[in-house]
Formats: sequence, structure tokens, C-alpha cells
Amino acid sequence: MNPNALITIGQLADLAQTRPSTLRYYEKEGLLTPHGRSDSGYRLYQPETAERLHLIQRAQRLGFSLADIRTLLAGWDDGKIASDTLSQLAENRFIALEKQLTELLVMRHELDLFLQDVQSRQSPLHHDQLSDLLARLCSHPAAQTPASTLLDWLGHYGGCVLNTAVGHQLLNTLHGQHVHVWQENDAYHILVVSNDPAIGDALHQLTQLEASCALHTNAAPEFSHNEEGFLLIATGDSAFILARLFLALESEQSSVNGDR
Repeated sequence: MNPNALITIGQLADLAQTRPSTLRYYEKEGLLTPHGRSDSGYRLYQPETAERLHLIQRAQRLGFSLADIRTLLAGWDDGKIASDTLSQLAENRFIALEKQLTELLVMRHELDLFLQDVQSRQSPLHHDQLSDLLARLCSHPAAQTPASTLLDWLGHYGGCVLNTAVGHQLLNTLHGQHVHVWQENDAYHILVVSNDPAIGDALHQLTQLEASCALHTNAAPEFSHNEEGFLLIATGDSAFILARLFLALESEQSSVNGDR
């Protein structure tokens, strides 16, 4: 091995715009290995290691775990990352991001409803500023994914009853219904503000369908009715999907009607 063709840990850190301590941490975790040592015992690397390091850093920014990165690097070193392995890792990360995004969308939805409640108690003289804020909130649907896209995505899982003809018919009945969605611990509460028996029947049928869905193993949504409307409580890893779906169903119809 020609030591003149190698770079020091400091030089590699400069190339990657990181600290030498980060490289030592990657070495400890089995992600990066020196290609040799100098006469003085300093770590030495091939210049091409910078490309591997950029892959590690990029995967970390995307939130991949160290175990996932090791799997990716094993394929990277062989020059062949199995497409099914990469797809599974990417899909798992995508679902995790969608869950985080749903939490933010639901919080934004709650803020919207909170401001509307506050505005309803304000005197007309104090409406203007709050009305402007509400107008901005309502005019930007927070990158809401269309319901049709969500259903297509669910279709990839197989066994999703909502992506069947019966499921589509029920969801069409629920388009445009005003909803309140909030999160408590690991459960999403979806209140459909309506006393229409047809809406209640559609929601009841939906929960019965969901009881047989592979996505909700031992965690089918609960259904109840109170003076405010019809309430669904969804728990489990896939509960966020129903929350996103109902937000999409409401916002799509609202955008058509031009109001909320």
C-alpha cells in the first residue's frame, strides 16, 4: 500500500466537512474502516472513502438507523444493493416520515379549529387580524396528499379494505364532511361533525370493514356517537393513515366548494 496515495483522518474530515471525532465514531460503529496507519500511528484513508462517507451522512440526514446504513453499505461495497432490500428500507423510512408529517398536519388542523373558536368569541372590532391569519391557514392545505393518492398507496400493502369498491363507495359518502381530528397518546380521534344517519351508517360500515383489515391487526377503529357527531378512535401503527385520509376527504371537498 502506497502511503502517498492515502489521506489523513483530518484531510478526510475536511473533504466531508465534518470532525475527525465523527469519523472515529463511524469506525466504532463499523461503518468506516481506515485503510492503514502512518508510521506515527495516525489513521489513513483512500481518497475514495470520502464518497462512502457522503453516503453515510446523507443516509443519516434522511433518518436511516445505523443498522439500516450498515445494510446499505454492504451492498455499496459489493457494488450491488438488492432492489428488494433497498425498497424495504426506503418504504420503512417513508412510513416513519409520513407518521411524523401526520402529527404535524393534525396539530395544524387543531390550531385552525382553535383559532376559529377564539374568533367566534371576539367582538367584531378585533376580528380583522385573526381573520387574516385564518384566511392564510385555510388557503394553504399544508401539502395535503389527495385521498386518491393515499388509497393507491394503501393498495401496495395488500388486504386494505378501503382500497376496494365497497371502501371507495363508503368514502365517497364521507367526502366534504367537517371533521375534528386530534391525537391522544398513540390514538387518533376523528370526530365527523354530523347527525346524518347516512353518515353514521357509512362510518359504522367502515369500522366493520376495517376490523378485517390486515393493517389494523387487533386494533380496529372504535365507533361511537355523541351530541357532537360520530367519533372514530384509531390506534396502532397504522392509525395515522385514517387521520390523513379524513383530513384529505374534508379538504378536497372544501377546495371544490371554496369554503370550510
